Amino acid sequence: MPERPTRIAIIGAGPAGTATATLLARRGASVVILDDGKRPDLVVGESLIPLMVAAFRELGIEDEVKKFGTHKPGVTFTIDDDTEFMLSFQSVEGILPTYSYNVPRKDFDQLLLDTALNAGALMVRAQVRLEGPYPQGAEVRLGRETLDSIPGWDGAEPDLLIDASGRRRLTARLLQLKAATGPRTDVAHFAHYADCALPEPAGQVIISRLRHGWSWRIPLSGGRLSIGVVMNKDAAKTFGSTPEAQLEGVIDSEPRLHAAAARRRRVTPVATYANYQLISARASGPGWAAAGDAFGFVDPMLSPGLCMALESARMLAASIPAQGGLDAAAPARLRRYGRWFARSLRHWQDLVDYFYDGRIFSIYTAGREMSARRPGRPAEIIEGHISKNLAGMASGAYTSRAYSRWLVSVLALYAQRQKDPAAYVIR
Repeated sequence: MPERPTRIAIIGAGPAGTATATLLARRGASVVILDDGKRPDLVVGESLIPLMVAAFRELGIEDEVKKFGTHKPGVTFTIDDDTEFMLSFQSVEGILPTYSYNVPRKDFDQLLLDTALNAGALMVRAQVRLEGPYPQGAEVRLGRETLDSIPGWDGAEPDLLIDASGRRRLTARLLQLKAATGPRTDVAHFAHYADCALPEPAGQVIISRLRHGWSWRIPLSGGRLSIGVVMNKDAAKTFGSTPEAQLEGVIDSEPRLHAAAARRRRVTPVATYANYQLISARASGPGWAAAGDAFGFVDPMLSPGLCMALESARMLAASIPAQGGLDAAAPARLRRYGRWFARSLRHWQDLVDYFYDGRIFSIYTAGREMSARRPGRPAEIIEGHISKNLAGMASGAYTSRAYSRWLVSVLALYAQRQKDPAAYVIR
């Protein structure tokens, strides 16, 4: 007699939830996505990295992403009015695709949801109610009303509840799980604009160090430019009392932003996010697991959030049997998944810290001066090797690679003797 499909209930129809649903439903699991259907007009996470292109190919959606996405060849970092450096994804040739995409999140998230539904997952519009903690059996459970809304389950409990509720972190809050938090408590404002100067080369993302915090410029389809600023909450207040005043005030006060957006026309509301860094104490427990931001998030710098949403979906789905419910080894696999996830987020945080504390910029400026003093083939080889490792880390392939992490730490020690990182700190 064939085994019954494993019952999986996923809270949240964002990328982590829908990607997990797709991968499990394709293997024959009975997957239901529970979501209230509410979405903000804009969602942070529009600039993607090459590791995600590999995920698109696994999901079979890259051709669809191309239809609304903008080809992204790399990122340019502007340190001050006179200094910038370009990170080209060509440096990861042979490791990952040499490009990625910038996407409007509404279209992207809908594509992922449609893909999950086409794979056989069910969508239930519901205001999810969780109950727990319970000392025996599943630690967290769906409320009876929510269970009764799931067609075909006849009120049965899921074999596994996956929390993909994003920063709401429903399970972690219910269980009052401890969390490690990062040092920054910034605010991020952003909106889409028309009639701006678009970055070159086409699709290139611009990250600029500002007098207070930093900014992004992300070119999107239709000639739109997503402009965002991230800064300390107290500094933001000096530009006005509303998100609109603060965003517009920063754009007007920063020469590079103003030059690119002097004739700007805002075409969306201003979206605001509290920008903080957090990793929960655990990613699973009896009867549940967390994916994406519901477990932890780092920072919009370098765009790791959406990448980790899809990577966590892939790793979590691989830990769950699609038939017969959870086997005896499933809890151990889920714990390994949690350790992988926490380690990956810490490694992303380490890389982001290199940008915030100025070390990555001192590496660049010291390296540029060394190449100018000693031009030639040896310098080109060294520069290419460093670029490949830095680009590999920022692209997602080498973020946790021990050698790349060691190389950057050594370069930082050397560079700080030549160029004080304090001069490049993002405040």
